[in-house]
Amino acid sequence: MSITIVDVFARDGLQTVLHESQLRTPTTEEKVAVIAALDAAGVPEIEITGFVHPRVIPSLADAEAVTRAVLARPHRATIRALVPNVRGAERALAVGVPKLACLIVASETYQRLNSHMSVEDNVRQIEAIAEMVAGTATHICVGMGTSFVCPYDGLLPEDYILGLIERFVNAGIREISLADSVGLAWPSLVAERVSAIHARWPEVEIGLHLHTLAGLALANAWAGYGAGATLFEGSVGGIGGGIAMPVHTTNMGNVATEDLVYLFEQCGVPTGIDQLALARLGRETQSLIGTGNSHVASFGTLPAFLAESRAHLAEVAAAPPGDSSKH
Repeated sequence: MSITIVDVFARDGLQTVLHESQLRTPTTEEKVAVIAALDAAGVPEIEITGFVHPRVIPSLADAEAVTRAVLARPHRATIRALVPNVRGAERALAVGVPKLACLIVASETYQRLNSHMSVEDNVRQIEAIAEMVAGTATHICVGMGTSFVCPYDGLLPEDYILGLIERFVNAGIREISLADSVGLAWPSLVAERVSAIHARWPEVEIGLHLHTLAGLALANAWAGYGAGATLFEGSVGGIGGGIAMPVHTTNMGNVATEDLVYLFEQCGVPTGIDQLALARLGRETQSLIGTGNSHVASFGTLPAFLAESRAHLAEVAAAPPGDSSKH
C-alpha cells in the first residue's frame, strides 16, 4: 500500500514560537528556502503556511508573501495551506493556493480555546469552504485535532468522531486526517479508529498527524498504516507542538518527518524521499529555530551511520582488551 508523507514545518512547526520566547522565527526568505529544500528532497506534499489572523499567530503573518514566492518557483510537491475559516480560505484562494487544509478540533473545550468557535460553528465553516471550491480545481482536506485524547476532556468517544467525519464526507471531502494533538494516543486506539473509518468510508483517504509526548508516535504511525491510513504528517526536525495546551508545548512536538521516512523505508514501504537530504535539513531547521525532537537528524541514514562507525573500526580493534579510552 503506497503512502504520502506531508511536511507541515512551515505552518504547524512555526506555531511553537508563539509560546516559546527563546525560539527564533525564521524570515520569509528562510521559510521559502526550507520549503524548496523539502521539495528538492522529494517530499510529495508540503503545507507552506496558514492563513490565520496575524494577531493570533504572528509567525504566519507573511502567509501571502510565502505563498507567492513558493508558487513562483518550479516545484514537484503538492502545495497546500491551512485555512481555519472562510476568511482564511478567501485569502488563500486569492493568491492561488491549490489545496486548502481545513482544521477543526473535536474536543469542545480545546476547540474554544484554539479558535474561539464551537465545534458546530467550525463544522459549518468547513462545509462553507467545501461549497466554495466545489466544481473547481482546488482540492480540500480536513485535519481533526484531538481525535483521540484531549488534555481537558480526556478520551474522545469513537462514535462522536465518526459523526463529525460523516458531516465532512457529506460535504464532499475525501481526505481526512486524525490528529493526536497531545501525543498521548496508543497503537491499538489509533488502529481501531482508522479501521472504523476505513470500513465505513473506504473512499476516504485517511491521514495521521502524530505528536511525541508519550514516545509512541512512530508506533502509532505503523499501527495506523496497518489499519488503512495512507497519509502521514510530520515536521522536519521534529519542530512544533500543540497550542492551547496546559503544559510546555515542545514536550509534545510533531513527529519528525525524517523519522517517519526512516520508519517506512526500513519497513519496505517506499516514500520517494531522499533520506540523507531530509536528515541534513532536519539538523538545519533545528539550528534555525532553536529546538527540535528528531532522532534521524542525529545520524542521517543507516548506511551513513554504518559507514561512519566502520571508519573507526580499525582504531577500536587496535585498542587493548578492556581499554575503553579508544571507544
